[in-house]
Amino acid sequence: MNRKSLITAILAVGVLAPAFFMSGEVSLYLNPTGLLLVVGGTLTGVFLAYPMETLRGLWSQIRGVNEDRLMSQPQILALFVDMARQLRREGVRALERSAQETGNQFLEMGVALVADDRRPEDIRERLEQEFDFFMARREAELAVFSLMGRLAPALGLAGTVVGMIRMLHQLKDPGSVAAGMSVALLTTFYGVLIANLLVLPMERKLRERNRAEGVEMALITEGIMGLAAEDNGAAMHARLGSFRFAQPTGMTQRPAKPARPWVRGLRGLRGLIPQTGSAGDER
Repeated sequence: MNRKSLITAILAVGVLAPAFFMSGEVSLYLNPTGLLLVVGGTLTGVFLAYPMETLRGLWSQIRGVNEDRLMSQPQILALFVDMARQLRREGVRALERSAQETGNQFLEMGVALVADDRRPEDIRERLEQEFDFFMARREAELAVFSLMGRLAPALGLAGTVVGMIRMLHQLKDPGSVAAGMSVALLTTFYGVLIANLLVLPMERKLRERNRAEGVEMALITEGIMGLAAEDNGAAMHARLGSFRFAQPTGMTQRPAKPARPWVRGLRGLRGLIPQTGSAGDER
């Protein structure tokens, strides 16, 4: 677990736990039957809707969500500049060793296409096809979370309806009616809580990671095309350095330093000095 996930867990516990303790007995918020209905019904709907291959891919995404495997734009830029120079010194076969050291399968496939002396247009078409297939698989896996975010509140409401039906059969005992209403509303509470604090935030986190993976694959594609065109180091730097959108969010452009007060004063005095014409104008 990385630092951000640890801080998020501590923040969630620090906010929710006091809210439960301050509002009364914690046992009032426990309803195993309602929790089983929401969680079990949501998982059942997901298993009915999607094949196991999609669910295994989603589980693989969840396990690797905190792994820092992506390369930033400066890292990709430095890698391809070195590979362009290595291509000129040692030949195309030496690039395969450098690609294998990164552990990036998309990069390895692109370098293999260059080593096979494929045409540049064929290389781009193959890489873009792999990119489309990859993003399509990712979108199909994220659709599981979208379905869970809709099923959990709906099943919570269904549990509330079931609880109210049971409550209406006990109208002869007013005390049991109030207790039954409390238990019935807990299922809706579970559904809303699971959807908005667990499922939907995880979907957004995975979507942002997939977007970063798409940017990485786009940069690698351009780098592979530079290798196919046998660009030198300077040309490769110019090719990949133009992708400003791929910079990390923390790397912002440094703002210009404000002018010093005496410089601003000189600029103001310059406007007060009358402009003199040239010698030809005075004549």
